[in-house]
Amino acid sequence: MTETTKTDLTKFRVLVCGLDSVCRSVLDKFISPAQFVEVPYDLEKMAETKVAPEPLILVFGSPPAGVKPNEAAQVARMQYPNQSIYYLTSNRENFDRAEFQKNGFTDAFLIPIDTEITTQTIKDELARASKGAIRAYRPVQLVDLRPNETLDFDTYMYMPANKKHLKMTAAGDEIDPSRHEKLTKSGINAVHVGSDQIQKFYAFAAKKLRDLQKGGPGLSETERKERMTGAIRGLMASVFNDSSSDATIESGRNVVADCQAIVKDFITEGADKNSWYAKMLQVTGAEAGNYNHAGNVATFGALFSLAVGIGKPEDIALAGLLHDMGIADLPPSVQGKGPHERSKEEEEEYRKHVDHTMAIIKFRKMILPDNVTKAISQHHERWSGTGYPKGYAGPRIAAEAQILALADQFDYLTMTKDGRPRMSPPEAFKRIYQDCLDDPANARFDLELLKKFLVLFPEDAA
Repeated sequence: MTETTKTDLTKFRVLVCGLDSVCRSVLDKFISPAQFVEVPYDLEKMAETKVAPEPLILVFGSPPAGVKPNEAAQVARMQYPNQSIYYLTSNRENFDRAEFQKNGFTDAFLIPIDTEITTQTIKDELARASKGAIRAYRPVQLVDLRPNETLDFDTYMYMPANKKHLKMTAAGDEIDPSRHEKLTKSGINAVHVGSDQIQKFYAFAAKKLRDLQKGGPGLSETERKERMTGAIRGLMASVFNDSSSDATIESGRNVVADCQAIVKDFITEGADKNSWYAKMLQVTGAEAGNYNHAGNVATFGALFSLAVGIGKPEDIALAGLLHDMGIADLPPSVQGKGPHERSKEEEEEYRKHVDHTMAIIKFRKMILPDNVTKAISQHHERWSGTGYPKGYAGPRIAAEAQILALADQFDYLTMTKDGRPRMSPPEAFKRIYQDCLDDPANARFDLELLKKFLVLFPEDAA
């Protein structure tokens, strides 16, 4: 549930219409049952009847036969001109985010792949509309908050193991240097700010950076990451559009160009072999989410390529952005489960996502360098030959695929995820190495490759 002050939740209602069980389950995790107002998908009745008191936001699902989503948005917009109206669907067919937004929806989400961004967006909206009675939080990069600087906002430490936010500093306080150093050494790269105070953080970070840059753009690392995530989401929304009229050679070139622009603007710019370690630490520990994961894997892949001189960083980053697109075509019940949660049948279904990814690339007529295609198609192959989809073993697996797979596994182990403690970068690499050493018959990586990384960590890293 979203954190709420002691107040009457029925004052902060959410109108829902036509949500299937997959989409409804996303909202049920953070919205109280007392807040829901469910109405039938009847446009005539909807146009004549207004819910009172007015809901804070409206959420629509896929309409019945004969009704178009955009018609529902337009009717709702006439009745509730000031509210945010969202569209949630678990069906990728005819999903066109830009078209939905053009015709009245504030935003449209494809579930489950958009689950995390949906949750954050609606939490933020509820916090804003309730004027802080409902609490929501946003992560901000620790590098944007230096010791001994007076902050204009409260900061919180998020504890993923028990899903709690603990206040770290109050507005007007400074972050103690020893605490800042301790957080950094522990691999904690982000703290949280209340959604109602995030604009204060932006203003604080921008002013500080403009002063340091003497009139520069004042773009914090937090905003840079948010822009990258937004760019990746926009890219994927265009790729997921299954209209054959958009699947042309020219549109395929445009998608690849958009990918390359994301890589250049947010990932490889300013990166070199001497800075890879610091940049890796800065990215490590990001919160879960499909778009975060794509950006993280792309970033780690480029940095790992720089660190050991394998492959082209920009090509591995490009592969990282695209490597898991096919997950969107898996059954919803499979998409949301981790590797240890899937049944044998679900695991077989999950393994099809590599072929789904390659099918999307082919359908969208995306012409990629050969090493990028190999990295994507082989990133679940194992050095031992027990991977998928082809069962390749040893040197038959492209080196770029091994780097991409390592970035993928590293992000999974180090990301901030509810219900489990964080793992530091050295711990993650040692875990990956030990797993391969202990079970060579199922080893995912070449041990000699892993050794190259283990020796790169400072001796005092923990």
